[in-house]
Amino acid sequence: MVSLLTRLLIKDYKNIASPSVKKSYAKLSSIIGILLNILLFTVKLFSGLISGSTAIVTDGFNNLADAATSAASFFGFCLAGIGSGENHLFGHGRYEWLMGFLSALAVLVMGGTLAKSSITSISTPKNIEFSWIILLILICSIIVKLYMFFYNKNIACKINSSAMKATASDCISDMAATTAIMISLIVQYYTGWKIDGWCGLLVSFFIMFSGLRSMMEIVERLLGQTPDKDLVGRITTLVMQYPQVQGINSLIIHDYGLGHYVVSMHLEGEEENSIILNDIANEISYKLYLEMDCDTTIQIDYLDTDPVMYDQIFQKAEQKIQIFQLGAKIKSLRIVKSGLHTNVSFIVSGSRKLQKQQDQIKEAMNKSILSINSNCRVITKLVIASLHSER
Repeated sequence: MVSLLTRLLIKDYKNIASPSVKKSYAKLSSIIGILLNILLFTVKLFSGLISGSTAIVTDGFNNLADAATSAASFFGFCLAGIGSGENHLFGHGRYEWLMGFLSALAVLVMGGTLAKSSITSISTPKNIEFSWIILLILICSIIVKLYMFFYNKNIACKINSSAMKATASDCISDMAATTAIMISLIVQYYTGWKIDGWCGLLVSFFIMFSGLRSMMEIVERLLGQTPDKDLVGRITTLVMQYPQVQGINSLIIHDYGLGHYVVSMHLEGEEENSIILNDIANEISYKLYLEMDCDTTIQIDYLDTDPVMYDQIFQKAEQKIQIFQLGAKIKSLRIVKSGLHTNVSFIVSGSRKLQKQQDQIKEAMNKSILSINSNCRVITKLVIASLHSER
């Protein structure tokens, strides 16, 4: 059904690289999510009230929370499509994240409220009226959620949307919760054990976990999480196709939502190729704009390839860092010509203990390198090893 609607409603639906097409995919997915979740909520609410099952009612409100999340995502995508303005030069794509955070917070609060009602049901258990029709409704609900999982996952992969990926993952939690309720109905029917309240409590925990997980994912993006490896790979491949480029360094990618990125990088090459490298930098910027909707800033670094100087600086830095006895290592040493000066930059990678002595380490490294060459400008970056290894 989604494939058919995609062909009918999305113009140029095959052009996934287009930001407008990505927005259309996201909006369509949100609308379908709203409609299906409201349908499930209505059916489960009536089924729960008729049977007297707190767990089914709770599961219905779980679907209502999903509908609210899809609605927030839809409005977020609409606001994100406003475009850039004088006060927001890189657009409003992060509205999607903001609306997602607010909806996740609402889901968390709803989960807590439903947990409270489930605890009341545990203290005063009720007889649940078993019906094969209600059981069939729950089975159909699982099938609908399975369908929603596959289409959300498919669209998420196409447009690289973390919101859609979170929605797909939430469908798995919903299926698990509904399955638990089915088990409670069958158990009470055959054994008489009244575990409906416990299953309602389990479902409310699923809801709260889903809301908390969505909140944490959005916070990670707002804090500037590690960029997508596929995107980094595509940019690196595009840059390194030019033989005059010896390397790429300090690649920074800022995600502004809906596939729009602000990118900065340093290209490494030889000074004798300066004119060609400037042309290459302009060409790379234009290609990234056309192919990946990136605003790109590129700096060209001319490397000092003197092996004697490199070895002297590396050994001096290694000897100095060992004095602090933190088990730290020197990584990514770069020596770059810069007019009258030589820029020396490197990473000190180690445990969190580095943070306690960062000022002393930087001062010691600076004095150590300057003792070799007083024209050096030293840039020391301290990185926690576990975090650095993920980048």
